[in-house]
Amino acid sequence: MKLRWTSVAWSVVYLLLLLSLATPLTVVTAFFLIVPGVVLYTTLSTKAFVLHIAPVWIISALIFGPAFLLEAAYFLIPAVVMGHLYKKRVSALRTILTGAGSITVLFLLLLLIGTVFFDFNLTATIEDMLNTATAPLQNVAESPFAGGVVWTPELSEQLSSMTVRFIPFTIIMCSFVFATIAHAIARPTLGSMGHIVPKLPPFRDWRLPRALIWYYLIGLIVQLFTGATATNGFLGTILLNLIPLLQFLFMIQSASLFFFAAYHRKWNPAIPVLLVVALLFFPLLWIVGVFDIAFPLREKLTRPRR
Repeated sequence: MKLRWTSVAWSVVYLLLLLSLATPLTVVTAFFLIVPGVVLYTTLSTKAFVLHIAPVWIISALIFGPAFLLEAAYFLIPAVVMGHLYKKRVSALRTILTGAGSITVLFLLLLLIGTVFFDFNLTATIEDMLNTATAPLQNVAESPFAGGVVWTPELSEQLSSMTVRFIPFTIIMCSFVFATIAHAIARPTLGSMGHIVPKLPPFRDWRLPRALIWYYLIGLIVQLFTGATATNGFLGTILLNLIPLLQFLFMIQSASLFFFAAYHRKWNPAIPVLLVVALLFFPLLWIVGVFDIAFPLREKLTRPRR
């Protein structure tokens, strides 16, 4: 009975989160929409899961119309994917990456459907939003009180073009954040309900694949000899998104090394935190992560002192 009422409570939470998509709160609540689905799918049988989800979808469709279910499905499918992996006791990292991958694929699928059947143009939409946001800056630049402020339509066009080309990077990062938040909340919740699922290893023990270095070197070489990121072609867009993504991963590896060193060298706990803060202000410190992947720095840190 306890589990049944807990499931009902999560169904109510799921309904409230779905309804919030039609409000300004969606900017915050959307990040948590996967969580109820993960919890319900992991703790219930398939039949019971459908019986809990169906009333929520029916109520949502009655309030906002059947088209709203497409948005609901976008958040439920990754929840089912992650819940299925939890049931199989798959590692936490693989679950997060698979969940993030499913979110990315679904976004691309919805984008394809919107483009083909509803004549939706994501590029034009983003450009319109940015032009609206930067219009006041242009008005200021044209006023006699602008001083040294100069904002031209050409700058707005360049900003729009760059933003559009960064869409793949943005999608991947947002998908990873969605999946990570879902795991961070669902895992302890499931544990409290008697469903033990794997957890991520301590951050200090994270080690990224060495192949990432080769991807980065190949990207730099291609960029050096072709100047691809300066063009709007397909290759330029790939490099424009791939290189920052790899640098972000190297930053994560650097932060992991800082906490590893602090743990094994018995440093003050504030030291790795300060180093991570420095990493945010001096992004070039990601090179530490490259050395951590390429060389046995951790073995040297843990080697007994003579």
